[in-house]
Amino acid sequence: MNHEKIGIKQLFLLMLAFEIGTAIIFSIGTEAKQDSWLAVLVGMVYGLILISVFTMLSEYYPGNSLIQIIQITFGRFIGYPLCIAYIIYFISQAARISRDFAELILSTILVETPGLIIMASFVAVIIYTLRGGVEVFGRMAEMVFPVVLLLWIITWIIIYASGVVDLKQLTPVLGTGIKAVWKTSFPNLTSLPFGELIVFTMVWPMLNDSKKAKTVGRAAVLTGGVLLTINMLGVLSVLGPYLIDRINVPLLVTVRMVSMADFLERIDAVVILIMVAGGFFKVGVYIYGAAIGTAHLFQLQSYHSVLIPLGVIIISLGQVMVRNVTEHNSVGSIFDMSFVHLPLQLVIPSLLLIIAFLNSRENLIGTNLKKTETRGES
Repeated sequence: MNHEKIGIKQLFLLMLAFEIGTAIIFSIGTEAKQDSWLAVLVGMVYGLILISVFTMLSEYYPGNSLIQIIQITFGRFIGYPLCIAYIIYFISQAARISRDFAELILSTILVETPGLIIMASFVAVIIYTLRGGVEVFGRMAEMVFPVVLLLWIITWIIIYASGVVDLKQLTPVLGTGIKAVWKTSFPNLTSLPFGELIVFTMVWPMLNDSKKAKTVGRAAVLTGGVLLTINMLGVLSVLGPYLIDRINVPLLVTVRMVSMADFLERIDAVVILIMVAGGFFKVGVYIYGAAIGTAHLFQLQSYHSVLIPLGVIIISLGQVMVRNVTEHNSVGSIFDMSFVHLPLQLVIPSLLLIIAFLNSRENLIGTNLKKTETRGES
């Protein structure tokens, strides 16, 4: 398989784009009402714990992806079905996010366009980029995402300058109680978006300096958590805790309320651009994870040969997996959270890390015993 490499800065921006790309657009943590921003912060703390588990696991098996680690740890009988489960998980997440992207575009700017055309075009561009290698994908993140962040900052400056922000909407702090914040942050905000970073266990083997994965991962979680908190504070200040819970895309509604001197208004295109960029990198990383995982599992020479078949599967799955937005959100928040996200993001990686720790401890004890025996014989 080709030995592609990605730089530290590229990885950081790619992780940041993946983490906040769609979470900034959609409602997260709204169950905690005006304390949603606190729930995001608590979720970020859990996210730091999860990213530490992921990176420590990679340190025990340097140069190996999650799929390879599972095969090494569990062998063929248990490892093979588990690897298939992770590949299906990456594919299904890519399909869900592509569907989110298509629904947003359909409801805003391309109302009469078939959803299939939007999804197919979106996924086709991602696959075309990935065929150039993860280095090309990383360089694109390095060029594009700083511009997206700048646009997001400018957007919030305009929102605050327009006078639609009311900080009283954030009070009373902890009015819903600590229990509500706790329940909202775990597992919901821990899994989405922080737990989704499990897919980067497929990318870290490509890092130029693999020892920096832990530092980059923690920095991405901290930065992403702070940005999501700031975003949630702003949206709550404009829409209020009760209205935001009924809206799928609160940032879009927020920018539509902006009006400055009857000149600067309806800056919806900026939000659409942020969604396109965030969705592009998020779906791209999931497709790459599924492709490289398939190549490792079936011992293919290159992952490029499976990109197009995966694209076809993702487009088809995105069309048939749910019938409407309500069902789409219900399946994602109830079934996936209990039976998919938590086992694959928390339980299995933690089990792998415990086994890796015990194996390394046994190897260390065995090495020390051999040294002691050698000294006794001499």
